[in-house]
Amino acid sequence: MGAIALPHVLRLERVPPLIAVAIWGSGLALRALTGLAVALYLLAFLPQTALFAALTHWCWHTALPLLATHLGLDGHELGDTAVVMPSFFLAASVLWVAFGIVRAARSVRTLLERGAVGTGPADSVIVGGADVLVAAAGISRPRVVVSAGALTAFDDEELAAGLAHERGHIARGHRFVFLCGELARGLARFLPGTRRALSELSFHLERDADHWALARRHDPFALASAICKAATPHPTMSSSGVTALSGGRVGERLAQLLDGRSTRLGSLRLRLLHVAASAMVLAAVGFAVLLPATAAAGLRQAGEEPELRHCMR
Repeated sequence: MGAIALPHVLRLERVPPLIAVAIWGSGLALRALTGLAVALYLLAFLPQTALFAALTHWCWHTALPLLATHLGLDGHELGDTAVVMPSFFLAASVLWVAFGIVRAARSVRTLLERGAVGTGPADSVIVGGADVLVAAAGISRPRVVVSAGALTAFDDEELAAGLAHERGHIARGHRFVFLCGELARGLARFLPGTRRALSELSFHLERDADHWALARRHDPFALASAICKAATPHPTMSSSGVTALSGGRVGERLAQLLDGRSTRLGSLRLRLLHVAASAMVLAAVGFAVLLPATAAAGLRQAGEEPELRHCMR
């Protein structure tokens, strides 16, 4: 719980983006693993506790004969249902997120197949429309997409900087981080703060793409101007598998591009942040390694010790 709460108390808006991505991504992974751990605990360990036996081993047909006859109440069945339901809701949440990802990927593929009007600069795909759009679209075969409206609105430097930002998303594999984050959100949907964790992860991935573009000697003012012009969201591209130029917290990104102080940190604080990021990653990996073994041990123990259920009056 402390590792999950840590990103929420640290000020990471202006730290190097990869450190922030590691911390927020690990926190999101820990949230997802916690959701799995709770579901596995309810399935494997809770039925073996004395409290569970005391709450469920009642024969309602003897305690409440008339009510139980009409409603079909049975303490054993109610207990089993209560144990299984969290896992059911968790699986349904993940399937819903996965379905949304597949549907979004199909919509993007259809848009690129039917809406493409030609090949643009830097091997991008031009789509029709007056909206100002620059985005990286696709998962297995990502492409940089630029709208006809963007070609009209941007000057040469703005267009080059915007395209470099989107190529940064592709080169850094951000689409896979986005997908993992969405799936983690499905597992951790019921934990407070999960939505913010995913939003922060998205923001720092946008910052990382900004830094990738600036490292290719693009003008930060040109990139900031392109972000401003593309600030209106495109309804078709606001989905999973798509990273638009205007993603993340635009105001904060513009401030960092214009003042150039996004990563000027003291050496001590930078070292401490490296330690925190490493600890978060190790915690997530350790949790992921231990969780299956713990669940298998609990299920094996439950199978070796047959449960004796006696009605209690």
